[in-house]
Amino acid sequence: MKTDLLELDSYSLLLFKRRKYSNIVVGVPHHAPVGVKKLPCPEHEDADENAGFIGQYVAEALELCSVIACNYPIDVNKSMSTDYATIIAGLKAKYLIEIHGHGNKLAKFNVEISSGKKDRTISADFANAILEKSSRIGDLKNISVSGDFQNIHFKATNSETITTDSWIPFHIELPPELRIPIRAGSIRPPAVAYYFADCVVTAIKKICI
Repeated sequence: MKTDLLELDSYSLLLFKRRKYSNIVVGVPHHAPVGVKKLPCPEHEDADENAGFIGQYVAEALELCSVIACNYPIDVNKSMSTDYATIIAGLKAKYLIEIHGHGNKLAKFNVEISSGKKDRTISADFANAILEKSSRIGDLKNISVSGDFQNIHFKATNSETITTDSWIPFHIELPPELRIPIRAGSIRPPAVAYYFADCVVTAIKKICI
């Protein structure tokens, strides 16, 4: 996958990259480049600006297969019949790491992680694994992270790729500060976003591998 494809704002693309491992898949269903606020999708208009860069970074770090929907006209994680979900199912994934972005208005924590159901407490384990590392990084000490289904806002209960029993899912909602560059004219996420992505990599190693 060419990284610059994630910067395009005039095409709808589904970017699938096959890497060494397919038992853990990284998915980004609502990516758009920075500055693109809306998707051409009536069911899910709000774009997750720059989420694709974080997903790609995590996938490359662990040589995981990835599926990234860019400026996509359909809401790909709400049905198991979409091309996005079909690819993940075809890989026979055991885990799905799905990267999203929120606007800071509704979230109760900076980063919220859900596995789609109240009884799936593994999302709390994943969040704690992130916090073990992020709490030791100065730039991330003030970033709150929760995987407590009862307390988070973004529970992902309407996302079939998260509520399915076909794999173990982690729906990760990232705030603007972990996706959007601070400097005017910049395109890629800020350095702190990649520090956090490294924490996600560490959590995957602890929980999924």
